[in-house]
Amino acid sequence: MTSTSPVLSYDLALSAMDASPAAMALFSADGAALYWNEKYTRYFLKEKQLRHVDGHTLSQLHGSIRSLLDSCIERGTPETVESCVLSDHGTYIWLEATMQPLDTSDGVVRFLYTALDITYQKTLQISLKQNRDELEERVEERSAILARTNIALEKQIEQSQEQQHALAESEQRFRSIFLNDSGIRILFDMDSLHIVEANVGAADFYGFSTDTLLGMSFSELTGASISSVYDRIEDVKRFGQVSFTAMHHKSEGDVGYVEVHLVGLRNRGRRLVYSFVVDISDRIEVERKALEQQNHIKALMNSMTDCAMLVDTEGAFITVNEAAYQELLRSGEDPATNTLFDLLNEGVREQWRAAFHAVLELGMATHLETHHHRYWSVALYPVFTESLDVSAVAIYAKDVTQEKTTNEHLKLLSKKVLSAQEDERKRIGRELHDSTAQTISGIKFMLEGEVAKMERGGDVDTERLAKMIELLQGAIVELRHIIMALRPTVLDDLGLLAALRWLLEQAATIHRDIAFESSFELDEAYFTDLQKTVLFRVAQEALSNAVRHSEAKDVQIHVKREGQSCVLYVQDNGNGFSVENDLGSGVGLSSMKERVELVHGDLDILSLPHKGTVVRVAVPVCVDEQSM
Repeated sequence: MTSTSPVLSYDLALSAMDASPAAMALFSADGAALYWNEKYTRYFLKEKQLRHVDGHTLSQLHGSIRSLLDSCIERGTPETVESCVLSDHGTYIWLEATMQPLDTSDGVVRFLYTALDITYQKTLQISLKQNRDELEERVEERSAILARTNIALEKQIEQSQEQQHALAESEQRFRSIFLNDSGIRILFDMDSLHIVEANVGAADFYGFSTDTLLGMSFSELTGASISSVYDRIEDVKRFGQVSFTAMHHKSEGDVGYVEVHLVGLRNRGRRLVYSFVVDISDRIEVERKALEQQNHIKALMNSMTDCAMLVDTEGAFITVNEAAYQELLRSGEDPATNTLFDLLNEGVREQWRAAFHAVLELGMATHLETHHHRYWSVALYPVFTESLDVSAVAIYAKDVTQEKTTNEHLKLLSKKVLSAQEDERKRIGRELHDSTAQTISGIKFMLEGEVAKMERGGDVDTERLAKMIELLQGAIVELRHIIMALRPTVLDDLGLLAALRWLLEQAATIHRDIAFESSFELDEAYFTDLQKTVLFRVAQEALSNAVRHSEAKDVQIHVKREGQSCVLYVQDNGNGFSVENDLGSGVGLSSMKERVELVHGDLDILSLPHKGTVVRVAVPVCVDEQSM
């Protein structure tokens, strides 16, 4: 709405300056301060200057004001700069200051100075930057699986920065109370709630024309109930002013988040309320995005099975994921009231503390391994501030007990394999030395004797030659027995079932007092080569145990199909034994278990003293039955 005369009277304008949340002052062209509000006094004036108004000039005040006034006088246009002042508490306050020339009816140019507190926006920028840096530092250390999430979070940070920029632009648009049309300013009657004045900024925000606004109630405009508006007015009467956040309704049904400042005024006996409204929808959106980002980080940490935590430089917890929470709270302790070192076991506490202090002092990541009941691989990473000081330490701890146990188990198995190989070599060497080598040596001496006799012209002894052939045939048989014990050729040539039959035939030949039975219900195609070797060795070991130790009179071997498994049974009616006591005492039973685990099978040994023994081995069916 355009007018050739001021909207407010001069006294009313001065009262509005006093009610404004911004610092405001009125200056003449020579720099003399004509009027200033309480906020301006708090920012720029000393106590002694409050008593000498006439002599107060800009040379005694903040240097940025003089520069701003000079620039405004030189260009004849409003000038805006950012500056900061030191508060009474020793902290810096960031201001967005505007110097605006005013034309008055007496023809004298005066200058209106307005400084709006933008410290919150500056703090928000720093906070968002720190959140971004912290997120990037954490996500960089995660695995490739989490990389896609990292990209999504970086996009969210970028969106947050864009929202922050939009918020800064929005707040800049609404920085001026009197002279900037984009500011939302409303004046309404305290008793009737009717709006008596509204600026163009209010019309733009609420979506009504200025003339329409002047005919509305403040309650109708904001969407608040009449009782809630009167409750706010009562607060204004008690305290002089009041500020709050609310959701105001616009003409098209949209809702916007606003920060409302209400100040009571009197004009010629009329009680008015001055409403200065700031649109904070963008800020609320940024805060929502920041909270959503924090929730994403928390969800990301809680999705990890490893322990992850963030602690400050004293070891107090900042963030703890669910895995670490469960691990640390086993004793019922609360991380909120304890430091990391309070909850660590004494056996590892000093080791963790030394690594923690190394990160603080050197500013570099470090790793350590600890062992108390379980093995843990721990990584500690520094978190830096903008000044590159370490402000926190991120800690990731992974339970590597299973890996350690597996490694130890593999080492033990390697030792057993080496020992078994050496024992087998000794056995083969002993058998070759005691039997075959002796036989061949005897044949050698007999041949040498015959050769010597022939050299002397004597006749060949055919009986001795026949004896040597007999001995040589026996040596060949012994060698075949040794070779078959190492790896029966029938297993490779004819398969598992033929090898099992050969095994039973050999046992029956040696142990004529034992009855051997067998049944094979599966085809060779159901087994892989590795499964055939494992099942043969298990059957060989079980059969050997039965005929040597059990005193059994009946031994049976069966191969059948049970569900998705191929099952081998070796059963005897001998003395039996205590499986719980004897399973780990010999190499044979433990080697059977290890062989079966190699093909992802299951080994069950059922036995009781004087009740016989059943060895059951089940391996997965490894054949495509549709192709058979």
